[in-house]
Amino acid sequence: MGQALEEVLLAHKLAPTAGERRRRTDELIDHVGLDPSCRHAPPNALSGGQRQRVAIARALAVEPELLVLDEPVSSLDVSVRAQVVNLLLDLQAELGLTFLFIAHDLALVEHVSDRVLVVYLGRVVEEASAEDLYRRPRHPYTQALLSAIPPDPRSSEVGRRVVLRGEVPDPGRPPSGCPFHPRCPHPLKDDQCVRDRPVLAPKAPGHLAACLKEPGSSGPERLLTGS
Repeated sequence: MGQALEEVLLAHKLAPTAGERRRRTDELIDHVGLDPSCRHAPPNALSGGQRQRVAIARALAVEPELLVLDEPVSSLDVSVRAQVVNLLLDLQAELGLTFLFIAHDLALVEHVSDRVLVVYLGRVVEEASAEDLYRRPRHPYTQALLSAIPPDPRSSEVGRRVVLRGEVPDPGRPPSGCPFHPRCPHPLKDDQCVRDRPVLAPKAPGHLAACLKEPGSSGPERLLTGS
């Protein structure tokens, strides 16, 4: 593990001497909550959570301002997942980091995010603060995604599940007009969704969506409650 961390420092010429590399790797090991004895451990001797902490330490070695986290906890057990998420949030506060957090776990996205972008076929279809997006989703794809979150068992409120029709199209050959129109549960009746491609536009202050329907028109805005 120590060698894996030192490789980053060598590649970026951040610690020219062995002593400096040792000091810096010790700091990184401590930062991510690993025991110093892990320094000499081979990868197959580390747990999944420990290996993920090593990956985080390697990223921190270059003192970044932005970290891109692509499904950083999806392969971990639930208890370990919570530990790694808490570590990331602590590091964010301590080091002033910005995270680009990419995940399919919508409950986790809500927990860690300030702003959320929803992507369909490689295009952003909605962008808003986490609070506004989860309570007033404006795009039908976002509404369907949020409706799939299991309801809070402590709540007596139950939302309506939206089941999308058809299959996801080939991203290399997207449909005409709105890429979501073949699966949309409430497209416009004059085939405008088939003809015209919507652009990301304001639907409310700080809330953008790529949908031809005007805010307040028919179609559910809040499909999930108690989440």
